[in-house]
Amino acid sequence: MFEESDLVKVGDVDVYPLAVKADASSDNHDGSNETETSSKPNSQITQAVFEKEKGEFRVKVVKQILSVNGMRYELQEIYGIGNSVESDVDDNEQGKECVICLSEPRDTIVHPCRHMCMCSGCAKVLRFQTNRCPICRQPVERLLEIKVGTEE
Repeated sequence: MFEESDLVKVGDVDVYPLAVKADASSDNHDGSNETETSSKPNSQITQAVFEKEKGEFRVKVVKQILSVNGMRYELQEIYGIGNSVESDVDDNEQGKECVICLSEPRDTIVHPCRHMCMCSGCAKVLRFQTNRCPICRQPVERLLEIKVGTEE
């Protein structure tokens, strides 16, 4: 039916061998067939390719798109956020702290490279000292502070 090469490649065009769309159901659970005409349903589209490893195919997600209240958002990976939000990890474990001061938790993302590598305090100082990401040295366009796992 499909050639293996068609399933494992990612082309320049937005054509993926696997796409899954999940629409949120409406709050109308009374059994009536009325549909909402004023707004589009919220949905998520996951686009993926297959990877062949040791004779077995695995699914690799390439892109995720959310549609919320008619607005389209493409989800992007934040590098380093995994270590920052894991609550079951020992607080003394390395990898969660700012790469500059080595003491405060990381909560600031560098754009466009999307490295979450520093605390907001160091980010404020860094803005005036350099325009390079401390991880990859790519020019910084903007900084975004994200508070995760706060118990306030």
